[in-house]
Amino acid sequence: MIPIAIIVIGVLLALVMRSLVAPLYLIASVALSYFAALGLAVIVFIEIAGHGGITFILPFLLFIFLLALGEDYNILVMTRIREEAHRMPLRSAVSRALGVTGTTVTSAGLVLAGTFAVFAVVGGRGSGGSQIRDVGIGLAVGVLMDTFVVRTVLVPCTVVLLGKWNWWPSKISVTPGAAPDTVAASAEALGITEASAASEASDPGARDTPPPDRTR
Repeated sequence: MIPIAIIVIGVLLALVMRSLVAPLYLIASVALSYFAALGLAVIVFIEIAGHGGITFILPFLLFIFLLALGEDYNILVMTRIREEAHRMPLRSAVSRALGVTGTTVTSAGLVLAGTFAVFAVVGGRGSGGSQIRDVGIGLAVGVLMDTFVVRTVLVPCTVVLLGKWNWWPSKISVTPGAAPDTVAASAEALGITEASAASEASDPGARDTPPPDRTR
């Protein structure tokens, strides 16, 4: 099941990114995050806490949550980078995309990690509490590592290093200039201009005046 899930997610990433290169290192970043979180869990629970081992379900849950969470954040960040890359150099596009999406990614990661931490504290008090505590702490640490190390540092640095090869075989043409103001464009399409708005403001009764009778 795990290889099938990886293949399906890789195909979806290729379709969204319009690239065959980006899905490779995005999936590799998830694998790196998984093994790093699993190794840290082993250090914490076995080497430091002195447990005989980690609970058997922790590696599976770590993989499921980090795969789902990591690819969700990847799509959010990478699609924004691709949008910004149409208007500015790639390095500036990465900086701009991180500034826009960083708050969302960080907040979501903190909320999820906090949820798992509470799960570890509350669930660890009952029967079988050691296993629940191990799962909660392991997932919280894995989510924090994925949020603050992989998504905000490793992936953006990889994008900058690869440059134009991120989007191979598709190409991105850079059009300098700011993005069009969608609000202004919508107002103009509706016939709302600054002049008409000013005239309505100066003569409030004008908008209530009925149109002339043209039946004759």
